[in-house]
Amino acid sequence: MPTVSRDTAIGAVWALLAILIWSGSLVYLKLGVVTGLTGADLAALRFGTAALILAPFLFRVQRPLPSLRSMLVVVVTFGAPYVFLLSQAMQTVPAAAAGALNPGAMAIIAVLLALYDKRTLPPRSAIIGIALTGIGLIGFALAGGGWAPGHLILLVTGLMWALYARTVRRNAIDAPLATTIVAVGSAVGYLPVYLALPHDHLTSVAASALLTQVVVQGFLVSIVAVYAFTRSLELLGPVVGPSLPALIPVTTLILDRVILGAPVSSVMAICASLITFGLAGLLAPRKQRR
Repeated sequence: MPTVSRDTAIGAVWALLAILIWSGSLVYLKLGVVTGLTGADLAALRFGTAALILAPFLFRVQRPLPSLRSMLVVVVTFGAPYVFLLSQAMQTVPAAAAGALNPGAMAIIAVLLALYDKRTLPPRSAIIGIALTGIGLIGFALAGGGWAPGHLILLVTGLMWALYARTVRRNAIDAPLATTIVAVGSAVGYLPVYLALPHDHLTSVAASALLTQVVVQGFLVSIVAVYAFTRSLELLGPVVGPSLPALIPVTTLILDRVILGAPVSSVMAICASLITFGLAGLLAPRKQRR
């Protein structure tokens, strides 16, 4: 089956690109918060930049747009509300925790939703994977000294991410269109509210810091990573595609240490490994029972 093998390889490359960008973006999201930017600022920079680049694409779409309901779900679950909540979580948790809890919760929920849609019970590998991931998630929450509000927010964003993946798959929204809907829809719904608020604190943020966030959040994350992840869903399917972010915990942990110099305890390293191995068990479920 050469076609399947080729699609799988290409899908894995797209997924790995998205993982690398997202791992770095979580660190830069934390860096943005540290340098004086708020979650509202970061969401505006991300989607304002992406919308300017992608808006012309809407006039070149050859196929009918998805239903208004589907587009709203896509925007809410992976657009400005998602980024705003993720930024708020960074107020009380390190980037490494976001790199574990967010994709960990997403992968578990995405696999369960996919199995529900197929009306099948999870295979043994999936059950083991869910158990290991759950243990890792709890360990991460406790490693930083207990459960913080940011941990709960990260679990909510994981649910939102899983719902986004399910929506684009079930409505056959291709990668370019999904990327554009997220960016333009978020800008239209969010920027007017953001611009109506006072932003005196922005004068104290260095221009270089703002430019860095524009490039990372507005181009790499909002365009390249969203496109790459959605493309991987098309090529890898409803279970494998959403599960590949299993690599995010370890890569974020490393980048958090290298870029921000954040301390990494042995407990955090073990929990990140548990989540990674657990999600790896979700990648290729074997026989499924109906």
